[in-house]
Formats: sequence, structure tokens, C-alpha cells
Amino acid sequence: MPDASNTIWIRTAAERDVARLADYFAGLSHSARHNRFMGAVGNLTRIARDCLVPARKADCFTLVAEWREQGREAVIGEASYGFDRLSGSGEFAISVADRFQRRGLGSALLCALQSRAVSLGCLDLFGETLKTNDEMKSLARKAGFEMTRSLDWRAVRFDKRLPG
Repeated sequence: MPDASNTIWIRTAAERDVARLADYFAGLSHSARHNRFMGAVGNLTRIARDCLVPARKADCFTLVAEWREQGREAVIGEASYGFDRLSGSGEFAISVADRFQRRGLGSALLCALQSRAVSLGCLDLFGETLKTNDEMKSLARKAGFEMTRSLDWRAVRFDKRLPG
């Protein structure tokens, strides 16, 4: 049984999390960061702020997975979501810290994100990833997403109709 001091939990991120989210992004391996942002990125604090500022809007949110070790809390995963009421579609992106990958955390984040999206009235959910990102494609398939073509030649799109 895991030690209570090493518990993982998922919560909605707030503006006060900008620095912790930026540190998390900086701690990702080059390939994990490249996969999350589908290319090279620069100012991680600005990116973290961009993920969290939309949280003021009811149709956008970021979830963070946190882990407590030796009295310190660290972000070990995130899932960002934006909803377009006109189309009824929500778009999402997920990343998990390298050392926590392949342990079910991505699935847990995606499940939490889908539940929240349904509560907001989302009818369809989609995401995109690089064609070379086998981990994300596998996660999407296991979660019931169908692969389709993306407008970006480097990427694949995955779509899922959510229960109403």
C-alpha cells in the first residue's frame, strides 16, 4: 500500500500554480516537452500562464496531477481543455512527467477531463498529437477515440463522442 505522504491527486489548477506548472514543463524531457507542445517551445512561464488564465472562463480549465514526497508537492501531470459552445467540441492536451509515464496517470487525467467536459455540456472531444507520439496515440485509442486526419501533416487527430 502506498505511503500517505506519497499520494497522487488530481485537481483544477489555479492562477497561483503558474510557477509550479512552468517548473513542471521545464522538468519534462526534451522529447516529452516536444510531444506535448508539438514542437520546440521557449518561455515556459508564459505557456503556463496561458494554460491557467483561461481558467477564469467557464469553458476552459487545466487539471494538474500532484504528488507529495517528503513534505513537498510537485506537479507530475497536466491536462488542459478548451470548449467551443458553437461547435460543441472540446479540445484537450495532456502530459505526464517522464518518471510517472506508463503507470495509468494519463488515463486518470483523461478520465477526469472527460467527466468535467461532460458536466460543461461538451458533446465531442478531440485532440491532436504528432504522428510519432505512440504513447498518446495508444492512450487515445484505449480511451475510445477514433484516429482521423489532421490539417497538420505532422499530426494525427483523435475524436470521441461523449455521452450526454
